[in-house]
Amino acid sequence: MIKKTVVVVSLLLISLLCWRFHAFYQEKPEYSDGQGIRLEVVLQEEAELSNRGQQFAVTDAYNQTIYVTAEAFPRLHYGQSLSLSGDLQKKELDDGRVLFSLYYPKVTHQVNAETVAIGLASAIRSQSQRLYENTLPPTSASLLMGIVFGAKEHFPDDFFDALQATGVLHVIAASGMNVTFIAAALLFGLGAFLRRQLALILGCFGIIFYVFLVGFEPSIIRASIMAILAFGASLFGRQHFAALAVLMSAYMMLLFQPGFLIDLGFQLSFLATLSIIFIKPLIPLPQNFFTESLSTTLAAQLGTMPLLLSVFGQFGLLSLLVNALVLWVVPIVMLVGSLSAVLNLIFPPLAQVIVILALPFLVFFEVVVRYFGTSNWVLDGSAVPWHFGIGYYLFIVAWITLKKPSHKPVSLRESLALEKF
Repeated sequence: MIKKTVVVVSLLLISLLCWRFHAFYQEKPEYSDGQGIRLEVVLQEEAELSNRGQQFAVTDAYNQTIYVTAEAFPRLHYGQSLSLSGDLQKKELDDGRVLFSLYYPKVTHQVNAETVAIGLASAIRSQSQRLYENTLPPTSASLLMGIVFGAKEHFPDDFFDALQATGVLHVIAASGMNVTFIAAALLFGLGAFLRRQLALILGCFGIIFYVFLVGFEPSIIRASIMAILAFGASLFGRQHFAALAVLMSAYMMLLFQPGFLIDLGFQLSFLATLSIIFIKPLIPLPQNFFTESLSTTLAAQLGTMPLLLSVFGQFGLLSLLVNALVLWVVPIVMLVGSLSAVLNLIFPPLAQVIVILALPFLVFFEVVVRYFGTSNWVLDGSAVPWHFGIGYYLFIVAWITLKKPSHKPVSLRESLALEKF
């Protein structure tokens, strides 16, 4: 009886999702070159200022990315609600992809209840950036902003290139890993003073607010849903529904926005999540503080390598080693940076003292990345055929099915640490 109910519910959910996809693509507009367009958007990143003006990317209601170049002034900032109107330009690339651009559109600022809340988060973000820049060396300040808030601005070009070459760029991206560390810090801090259930409930609100700080990226939203599911599971004492939580969160996101299915960030983070749930227990490494990041990184990279090869055309062979060397400092830096950001609102002098504690870890991170960033050890994927990916994933599925885990499966709360992309 239970199996029959599960089958019926599953079929209903799949049917609902199929109907949603059909309706979505029926309504999706086909943009043409020179077409007039009007967009209502909230900036999810800081606009980059260049000699051509301000440049940023926005997405329409159907998750289609449009690259915008606006006038240099007035300055546009993360969290602002804008109305953009102008003529769209369409460009087809040699690989078949299509890019849409909007040059110097008419920009109108809007204010509503949603942007007031985002504006508050943006103010906290701006104050934290000033704190970091006034207290730390330039590269360390940029790195701390990247780790805590997912900001990619103000990085020296050579260091940014080194982050890409060593495969640790995900650390400074707004990612589910950031949500993981915030969730752990909230649970640990609140649990020391409050009853467990109250601490878990307040932790959920803290995660939701943190989403406002770092932006509404697909991996952030999904990791937030997973974190809230983890707190809910803790209330009822259930800890081992990691795979179900991933599938539920992915289903909810696709039901809300079917366009996420072709979003690279969503694909990478979903594959990395499932990889750590199923592959990490199969890796024969002892469980301790240092091997934890190594096995997590190895599992995530095993699960995403074909996709990385097909999209970027290369795969950094040193990324596993560099990730293992530097990932252990990220939760420490994350905790110190977040604590100093909160204290900066209450007592700025104390915040300056606290943020200095992150400096040795930031310098270590920078030295390791710069050292290995000069190497050119990459796997060229331009000649890899498409059916390699199919065979690769069939092998992974067979490995998972046939091999017994070397240690206990990953729990839901542990699986929150997997969102690195």
